[in-house]
Amino acid sequence: MQSKSVRIMLGCLVLLLLFVKPALAQHGDWPLGTDGLLSGQQGPEGVYVQNLWSWYHASNDGFLQTGNLRCGPALRLCLSANFSASGSLDVFVDQIIIPVNTPFKILGATYGFLIDIPFAIVDANGAAALQPVLNTPRQNFSLGTFGSSDGSTKGSIGDIYFQPIDLGWHFRQLEVVATGGFLAPTGPYNSNARLNVGFGHWSGELGLGGIAYADRQRTWALSVFSHYMMYSSQHGRNYTLGDEVPFEWSASKTLNLHNDIVKQVTLGAVGYAQWQTTDNSINLNPSNSVSQAALSRLEHTHAQIYSAGPGIQGLTKFGLFDLRYYEEFAARATPSGRYLYFGVTLGGNPWGNNGSHQH
Repeated sequence: MQSKSVRIMLGCLVLLLLFVKPALAQHGDWPLGTDGLLSGQQGPEGVYVQNLWSWYHASNDGFLQTGNLRCGPALRLCLSANFSASGSLDVFVDQIIIPVNTPFKILGATYGFLIDIPFAIVDANGAAALQPVLNTPRQNFSLGTFGSSDGSTKGSIGDIYFQPIDLGWHFRQLEVVATGGFLAPTGPYNSNARLNVGFGHWSGELGLGGIAYADRQRTWALSVFSHYMMYSSQHGRNYTLGDEVPFEWSASKTLNLHNDIVKQVTLGAVGYAQWQTTDNSINLNPSNSVSQAALSRLEHTHAQIYSAGPGIQGLTKFGLFDLRYYEEFAARATPSGRYLYFGVTLGGNPWGNNGSHQH
C-alpha cells in the first residue's frame, strides 16, 4: 500500500510540470515557464488535481505602444509605433488543473487529457497591458503586443485551456510526449478596453517533447518541450497575430531521501525561449507614408524572449510541492521581466494499476 502511494505521488511529480497551462502571459497566449523540470514526459495513470500560483513582473522600457502624430502638408493624423515604451505589469494567476492519464493506448502511446481553469489579477501602468491597444485616428485598435493601460487593475477568470490529446511513449531511458489543445476565449474581453484579462481570440496548440535519462536509476535528466501556437482573428478587430514557438528546457538531478516526511527532492536549472515565426496580419489601409511605415513595422517585427533560473521539487507525505524562478533576458519587441511559480499536486489512480512507466 505504501509502495502504491509512492508511485501515485511520483506521478504527481511529473504531472505538476507537464500539464500546467495557465492562460495568461504578457508574451502571448502560451504561459512561458510552466513546463519546468521533468516536463518532457507523461505521468503515470491516474486523476490529479493541481493548484498552481504564479506571479509575473516587468517594469522597464521594453513595452510596445502606438499612437497618433501630426504629419504631412495638411497636418493629417498619422500612425506611429514606439517599441521602447515604459510601463509596469504585474500578473497574479491561480489555476485549478485537472489532468487525467488513462490506461487506454493509441499508436502504442498512453492516452491522456486535461482542463486548466485560471483566475487572474492584472495590474498595469503606462504602456503595459496583457492585451494592449493600437491607437488609430478613428478608433482604438487592439493588437496583442501594443498599448496603454493608463493605470488599471482587473481580476476575473481567464481563458480556459483544453487539452483533449496527450500521448505518451515510455522507454527505459527515454520518454516522448505529443499534445494537442486550444485556449477558448472565456475570459472577459472588450475590444475597446485598454486592459483585458481575456485575450479575445481562439488559439490552437501542438506540442512535442522528450526527456532523456543519463543513468539507469533515472536520476539525471535532460528535458525539452516545444509548442507551436496558432491564433485566430481578434474578436471585434480586423487583425490576426503571428504564430509563435515557445520552447522550454531543464536539466535536473533527483535525490531519493527515503524519509517519512520528504521522500524525494529534485534540483535543477530551467529555462525557456520564444520566437514569433510569422508576421502579424493587420487589415488597415493608411493614406500616408508615415502611417504605412509604422504599420509595416508592426506587421513585420517578430518578438522573441529568453529566460533561465533555478527549480526545486519536493515529494512529501503531504503532496508534491514545486518552486521555480525565471529571469528573462535578450528580449526583442516584448518586455523583459521575471516569473515566480509555486504549486502543489495531489492525485490517485481509479483504475487500480500501479501506474509506473519505468522499466
